[in-house]
Amino acid sequence: MEKSTGEVRFGIYLKRNNFRLVEIENSSSGQLRINKLIQVKLDSSLDALTIQNESQISEIGKQIFEIFNVFHAEPKNVIFTLESSFSLVKKFPVDSNIFENELINQVDWEVKQFSFSPDDEYVVDFQELNSSDEKSIKEIIIVSVREKIIQQLKKIFSAAQISVNVIDLDVFAAIRAIEMNYDLRVGELVGLVELDDYNMQITILKDKNFYLSQEFSLYKLGVDEKKLSMVGDSEIARFISRELKKIIQDHHLGENLESLNRIFLYGDVVRNNILENLQNNISVRIDKTNPFRNLFIGPKVSIDEKISSHPETFTVCVGSALRTKE
Repeated sequence: MEKSTGEVRFGIYLKRNNFRLVEIENSSSGQLRINKLIQVKLDSSLDALTIQNESQISEIGKQIFEIFNVFHAEPKNVIFTLESSFSLVKKFPVDSNIFENELINQVDWEVKQFSFSPDDEYVVDFQELNSSDEKSIKEIIIVSVREKIIQQLKKIFSAAQISVNVIDLDVFAAIRAIEMNYDLRVGELVGLVELDDYNMQITILKDKNFYLSQEFSLYKLGVDEKKLSMVGDSEIARFISRELKKIIQDHHLGENLESLNRIFLYGDVVRNNILENLQNNISVRIDKTNPFRNLFIGPKVSIDEKISSHPETFTVCVGSALRTKE
């Protein structure tokens, strides 16, 4: 058995009332080992309404604390992942020779352009995208979250009695999980599609970098049902094809869906017939994401049938735990 380096990370993803936790340990050989997988439905849901409700916020934290007790989990080095709907993500170009203090000023200016409230009401982070080319222009990603949301999340952490190192964003966690488990190449155009009961999110990677992400509510998709899981497989496949094609053409990434090199599906509403329908109608390699593909699952880890038959539901959570300290 591989010896541990002592580095253990916990990824926690709470999407509405779906709570998931992954514990990943780094062995001495660099092998990443999963020591724990937890999936539980909470009584309360984290959404735009409940995050403003003090009693519900406290209740969510207490339920999480009880989960830790039941499963004998002692989370440390925790990365908590937030839904993209709670944030605003923007990408913009800057001069490659810009100084750090000038870059910070530029980021502040950009935030003021898209903020609906004073910029001091937001928590802002940014990161430079990697590039294999020596270009005069580089690209920066800004993530902006309202300070109020962060404060409410801290109340959840306090009630759950956990210390969170990083608050991550679901879209970046998903990218991380896919990069870890699949061979993505420079020059490729890759589509990530998350299917959830209440929306569909499409993310595009270009040259192994985040390019854009768009979320589609059931209303935007023209769905009359209350949940996406109630919609037929062929119709969901049609939604995916239609919106991917629009994004490709609107952003001048190509002429059709075949401009994509690969498509990955993940989330709670990925069914085999949806995958097969897409594979039969699009000449692009399409996979259900398996975030455990290149990870070793410890012998003491109990995986229930829901997880083993639908590993794609853990894509974001695994990606959270794969985030290194920064």
